[in-house]
Amino acid sequence: MPQDAAMSFPSMNPDAYAWTPVRQWRSEGQGLDAEAPLVLTVTSSLTRFLERRYGMRLELKLHEQFVDRMRPREAGLLGAAAGEACLRRTVSLLHRKSVMFDAESILPLAGLPTDLMEELEAGRNPLGNLLLERGMSLARSDLSIGYRREAGAEPLWARQSVLRSESGTRALVIEFFHPEIWRRLGRAERRY
Repeated sequence: MPQDAAMSFPSMNPDAYAWTPVRQWRSEGQGLDAEAPLVLTVTSSLTRFLERRYGMRLELKLHEQFVDRMRPREAGLLGAAAGEACLRRTVSLLHRKSVMFDAESILPLAGLPTDLMEELEAGRNPLGNLLLERGMSLARSDLSIGYRREAGAEPLWARQSVLRSESGTRALVIEFFHPEIWRRLGRAERRY
């Protein structure tokens, strides 16, 4: 994990969360605002959902992007071999200069289109938006909701899923939500 991302949100460690598949997850009794389950379970582009439903325009900050090897857990979710080459990308999504969530994307290099790689390297847009802008239909599978609580701190939420496009491009995306997002959504005017 890049150092500035770690300073941004020290809980960007998927192994520190208890994960529940979305079909088994229940929001009742979790102390969540009524809008939070919608955000955690949306299967379309999260950034587009936040913009359309709440008028929350997000700015992307690229922390780090590099070629790496897939860890066993990641490879299992992506249907790949552990140690297979991948592109690892860590970003923060900000609204009015405050981080709403951090995200890590792991994309197998095998079959990754060159022009998509160039757009990712430019670091201007979220992965889901890049895929949609290229006219790719996206399917989100293996959606799981993660929960973590430390003594005296607000509960932390995360989600992970695998994005797949018709062209065969796939990516594991793990999003780590900052408590500030729930406060802002609670004050936001819903558009639908």
